[in-house]
Amino acid sequence: MKIVSFKEVVKENTVLALGYFDSVHIGHKVLLKNAVLLSKKLNATPTALIFTGNFKGNGEVFSFTERIKRLENEGIERVVYAELTGEFLKTSSDDFINVLFKTINVKALVCGEDFTYGKNALGNVKTLLEKCNESGVELSVVNKVVDNSGNKISTYTIKNLLLTGNVKKSNELLGDNYFISGEVIKGKRLGNVIGFPTANIKIDESKTPLKRGVYKTEVIINGVKYKAITNVGTQPTVNGNNEVIETYINDYCGDLYGVNLTVYFIDFMRDIIKFNSVEELKAQLLEDKRSLYD
Repeated sequence: MKIVSFKEVVKENTVLALGYFDSVHIGHKVLLKNAVLLSKKLNATPTALIFTGNFKGNGEVFSFTERIKRLENEGIERVVYAELTGEFLKTSSDDFINVLFKTINVKALVCGEDFTYGKNALGNVKTLLEKCNESGVELSVVNKVVDNSGNKISTYTIKNLLLTGNVKKSNELLGDNYFISGEVIKGKRLGNVIGFPTANIKIDESKTPLKRGVYKTEVIINGVKYKAITNVGTQPTVNGNNEVIETYINDYCGDLYGVNLTVYFIDFMRDIIKFNSVEELKAQLLEDKRSLYD
């Protein structure tokens, strides 16, 4: 994957997908597929323009690195990123498109029917088409994708689902399982003592907070998929106050310290409980383990 910053010169023939792509949900995937197919037709590199910076609030569904991974999985070969600074947000719609056409060898643009751009979102599909016609650039506009109730698939909806712990529904809108990636770090090692060793990963502060609780999850290690249980939040039974993501990986034995681990969330299991003893905690974990196979 090639990653370049906004205003950086790209000489290769390019089909550029426009959008925030902050979650790469099933609506985004339709648009990206269109860009990939158009790239083959025009002998160009499928590229996505993405934005960094938490300007919409509630964090990002996926971190920058995770978004790159998701875009790559959809066939995107280059990413152009623009940081949403105060200065950038003052860019007029005309200046925004002029910079794109000046610095990138754009053969075609792909966007959604409700795409807006520039200061105060004054640019839209109509103005974009005018600019494309002036510059001899092809424009492909993709219809919005809706759910079974006719509502547009949106990152806003997915964020709210994550905030309430409804990862099962968020997975439907994402088109695959929500995940959190991070380096495995050392924890209190209580899990080793009670027979439930966990892999702890540090929470990326840029991400949308996931509801505290215990989740049914999966991890893939060396190509092997393992069922897992993940605690998101604090550890009240042992007076732990720090936010952690700790994952018990069923049937796996090995040292994962320093490894970048991806935890895939399948479903919410239960809220975090403060038990009266470590023995009660262990009993509940045994029950959680059994429920992995329900």
